[in-house]
Amino acid sequence: MAKQSLQEFFRQKKQRSGGDMDWPARKTEWLRSIQDLYRIITDDYLAGPIAEGSVVVSQGDKTIVEEFIGQYIAPELTLQVGDEKVVFSPKGTNIVGASGRIDLIGEMGIKTLVVQRDGRWGIVATRTPTLKVVPLDKESLLSALKEVMRP
Repeated sequence: MAKQSLQEFFRQKKQRSGGDMDWPARKTEWLRSIQDLYRIITDDYLAGPIAEGSVVVSQGDKTIVEEFIGQYIAPELTLQVGDEKVVFSPKGTNIVGASGRIDLIGEMGIKTLVVQRDGRWGIVATRTPTLKVVPLDKESLLSALKEVMRP
């Protein structure tokens, strides 16, 4: 058996582990998918409540630090409903089984939204015994909001 050099060993490990990932491109795609999600939520799902003033929407910045990508700024979306607020808070793109994660945070809890590898957004319905993700639509968003907001 031929001896393998340390350099060859690490080169092969890097190739098998996806070490040649274009991290700047992945970050750019992640930030685009966040903005796409926020546009769907504000322009499609919540257009009526926003127009009538029952929901006030604002965006802020959140600093995220991820392995391989480093530190960057991502947008956070806040829904203000009376004296209660709900925040769509990005967690990152280095997520097992998905291309990114956003936590929906309210006074009563947290729901997880994930962007699938095909670019579609979903809401994590259950984690155990098996992971179940339901497609994001008006009904699933309403259900998630009811879980994280006061009754």
